[in-house]
Amino acid sequence: MRKLLKKLDKIEEYVLIISFPLMLLFVFSATVFRYFQLGSLTWADEASRYLMIWLAYSGVGLGFKKNAHLGLSFFVNRFSKSNQRVLYLIRAIAILVFGGLLTYFTTLILINQVQNAQLSPVMGVPMWLVYLALLFGSILMVVRTLQLLILSLKLKDFDMDGKGEKTI
Repeated sequence: MRKLLKKLDKIEEYVLIISFPLMLLFVFSATVFRYFQLGSLTWADEASRYLMIWLAYSGVGLGFKKNAHLGLSFFVNRFSKSNQRVLYLIRAIAILVFGGLLTYFTTLILINQVQNAQLSPVMGVPMWLVYLALLFGSILMVVRTLQLLILSLKLKDFDMDGKGEKTI
């Protein structure tokens, strides 16, 4: 299981490391071309948009891995430690349910996109590749939440304020 999670870490890192510089390069190139009136790079706009989608949904997994997502620590810290644990578990269950539903419905959309064979307007990229980012992000959300929940249960450490950042 650890090997699989390590591979998932590598895939996540590669997507983030490759997509951000490429997106910047495409946007910069398109801006330079327009500024010097050399023409318009219509493919650069579409490519940078799709890279941004992949970047955002891959970043979801990283946020959950670092327990750095938006929380309600101001509200939760007003409770006792035992109640904070209960709220932590409720939050984790809610995230798992949401992530599971998102994964399920995204899979249905993805199957539909593959069957329809829809292509992007400029580059002709299959649109299912774009929708695959949402599936990737939702799977990462579920896996990272489970990892953090298991780690918290093992350590009996339910950090709700985000100051003691747990990494997996």
